[in-house]
Amino acid sequence: MNIEVSGELSGILEMLKQMALFETKIAEMYSVCASTWTEDSPFWLSIWRDELRHARHIEQMTDIIRKKPERFTAGRPFNVHALTTVVNDIIKKTGMIRRKEIAQDQFLFIARSFEQGYIEDRYGEIVKTEDVEYQTLMQEVVSDTRQHKDKINRRIADREQNKAYSRT
Repeated sequence: MNIEVSGELSGILEMLKQMALFETKIAEMYSVCASTWTEDSPFWLSIWRDELRHARHIEQMTDIIRKKPERFTAGRPFNVHALTTVVNDIIKKTGMIRRKEIAQDQFLFIARSFEQGYIEDRYGEIVKTEDVEYQTLMQEVVSDTRQHKDKINRRIADREQNKAYSRT
């Protein structure tokens, strides 16, 4: 049964709205990282650009669902309140970075936990559809997120290796 007939359309649209906010806030956090840790600015800005693109993709996906709800059925339910909690944590961490209360080495582990969170990995489970445009946007978000995790893991490993060399 499609999401318009089942009455789930408004809830799904609200979830997507919150997901776009999540992407915008995490992008803002990475932008603050770039301005705080200028020596690694290109690293943070590359992720920042992707997160801004994710927010735009989610807004496009919302428009697709709004225009063609008959092409979508409900998938895995998501807890909007859990997402709000994560967004609030991102806002808190962004403030801590601005106030220089978090060192970059410490923050890399925090960033990795945000990127490993179930949220972006599970975006594709919110609705089921054969809509190619929607699926293409979704796959790009999921693929980028996996690349972010890998990129952050490599940065952590490189920094730990450099620390080991400097101790010898």
